Amino acid sequence: MGMWEIVKDFRKYSNQYLAAFTGTLLMLSVAASYGWTSPTLPLLLGDDSPLPITPDESSWVVSILALTSIAGPIATAWLVDRFGRKITLLVAVLPSIVGWILIGVGDSVTVVFISRALSGISYGMAYSSMPLYLGEIASDQIRGSIGTLLTVMAKMGILLEYAIGPYVEYRTLAWISLAFPVTFFALFLWLPESPYYLLAKERNDQAAKSLRWLRRASDVQSELKMMQAAVERAQQNRGTFRDLLSRGNRRSLIIILGLGALQQLCGSQAVIAYSQQIFDQVNSGLKAHESSIIMAVIQLVTAALSSSIVDRVGRRPLLLVSTVGCAVGTFTVGLYFFLDQQGVDVDGIGWIPLAVIMIYIIFYTVGLATVPFAILGEVFPTNVKAVAAAMYTMFAGSVGFGVSKLYQLISDEAGTYVSFWIFAACSAAFVVFVFVLVPETKGKPLDQILVEMHTSSNRSLNCCSRSSVKQDPQPTA
Repeated sequence: MGMWEIVKDFRKYSNQYLAAFTGTLLMLSVAASYGWTSPTLPLLLGDDSPLPITPDESSWVVSILALTSIAGPIATAWLVDRFGRKITLLVAVLPSIVGWILIGVGDSVTVVFISRALSGISYGMAYSSMPLYLGEIASDQIRGSIGTLLTVMAKMGILLEYAIGPYVEYRTLAWISLAFPVTFFALFLWLPESPYYLLAKERNDQAAKSLRWLRRASDVQSELKMMQAAVERAQQNRGTFRDLLSRGNRRSLIIILGLGALQQLCGSQAVIAYSQQIFDQVNSGLKAHESSIIMAVIQLVTAALSSSIVDRVGRRPLLLVSTVGCAVGTFTVGLYFFLDQQGVDVDGIGWIPLAVIMIYIIFYTVGLATVPFAILGEVFPTNVKAVAAAMYTMFAGSVGFGVSKLYQLISDEAGTYVSFWIFAACSAAFVVFVFVLVPETKGKPLDQILVEMHTSSNRSLNCCSRSSVKQDPQPTA
């Protein structure tokens, strides 16, 4: 649906947009925790620190969030089916609220560590449950635009921390940031539960009421019957971890876990979490926090535009271009830091790493930040999709923890250029991975994609051909 049609029919879809916007305030809240380290770490490591920490402790402040985010999908898997999508999302924000309060009142590094651990749990729960809620409340016509809100609101959370953090005191930033999750909780409390969940629990009257509110229509019986049929199919064909390891699903699992690793190893985790420290080493003529704010704005705009690009250009081309762009960008920035460490006068070219990082963040956001989520929803049958999403989130979180922890250590011991060249080498290696293994799924029906993933050939180019799917029987969707 084009933008004009969405604007024209806004009244028809307004309740769905309201529910989606309010729900994705959770993504803004947890992403704010992720972006908090960029303006805060230079302050804590400075001479006038309100809470003095060592460089090693600062790496833990960043990486603990990624480590504890692994627990999020585990908690979510139990909560979403037992208590519902709405309750799960409300529970997900509680650790974040406690985390911000601890920073506001705490006076030790240990308290900060506990706060970051709690924020990580919220982060993992939000990313593993929010897509499910959004997918179940949205009409087919606006599912794409509603799905985009998840990424856009996350980037907005990072931007807010970058923009507010440098201008307020350490504890003041925590109290301001506390307003994000509290606002989400207060508003989302009044919104409806997913009709799919209510039907699964045989609460048909409540499901009809929820759907009538979401669709702004009194007659929703036909859609309700389709939802009921989908719920019954899902209940009859529940997937397990063992199903995830079958032949076709195993291929899909390798692809999606590889993309999860690539998202972290291309350097995105370090660039976003340590951006102000990175820019502080670059003599670009701008203050470090100003450069970080510009980068966050660029990332937000790129994320907002990426949804329309992915369905026009395709998944594989975007991933290839994005990965190559990240490789070239991190190599170039690493070269600047290498020359600087060798004593070469780089004062006159300080604008180059600044410009390259801005271009890098565009390449990352338009491809690697968004496309893996689209592929995740396309290459797995419905009965194992939730298990696959949990595996993806936990694996990406594990790799992200390693990147966050080691970046500071490697940069301090060997030089910042070594970290960036490692990112460049990893990105270059994954170009081959994307070219050989990742299929093109643009414009293909989900059933056809699943059949292609179960064929005997493992060449991704075959997945681009519509004639490659005849051999094996169609997998259960």
